[in-house]
Amino acid sequence: MVARLAMAGAVGAIVGCEREARRRTAGLRTHALVAIGAALFTMAGAYGFGDVTRGANVDPARIGAQVASGIGFIGAGAIIRNGGSVRGITTAATVWTSAALGVAAAAGAYVVTIAAAVIVLATLVVLRVARPLIERFMDPTSELEVEYERGHGTIGPLIRAIEQLNGRVEGLQVVDDDEFADHPGLRRLSVRLRIGSAGSADALTRVLYGRPEVRRAQLDDETLVHRS
Repeated sequence: MVARLAMAGAVGAIVGCEREARRRTAGLRTHALVAIGAALFTMAGAYGFGDVTRGANVDPARIGAQVASGIGFIGAGAIIRNGGSVRGITTAATVWTSAALGVAAAAGAYVVTIAAAVIVLATLVVLRVARPLIERFMDPTSELEVEYERGHGTIGPLIRAIEQLNGRVEGLQVVDDDEFADHPGLRRLSVRLRIGSAGSADALTRVLYGRPEVRRAQLDDETLVHRS
């Protein structure tokens, strides 16, 4: 049992090393503790309470299922929402996977546990390195800045227009007029998006011109709308 706990902590730490190197919220210690805790829950369910149950049948799989569902509160704590962007999804997934590694180690599946830890670590490292190559086959990311008068419900129609042009919103940030006093009554919207072609950019320009409350709009370094 002690060897299984030690293996659970080791494989959890291996996964956590990659997150620690990336300076994520849940690092080496968190992943190791999650794996050890999952292993301990599993072994307690499989081998514990013998003096109470007196030989009654136990179901370790039931404990593993409870670990899989209960670990979500730690994963949720690693997810950070900033405006329209979300960070921490990968870290939450690695925490959940570390719990699975702990359950497998407690079950005595040593070879599978080690193999799974290696595969998880390779997935995190290799796909992160290969991401620039993958993004070459994707539409580039653009920054759209829109300055408009408040109270016209501009954000919703603008996002729908981007989606109708086969674009995708990666994130957005809103700054109200109380944060910049030089333009009272206006709101600034910064949108990180992907659009497919110059034709989509022209269509987006027409959409913005059709909104009279829009004072200024700029896509990367190109000015789309400018009203005094």
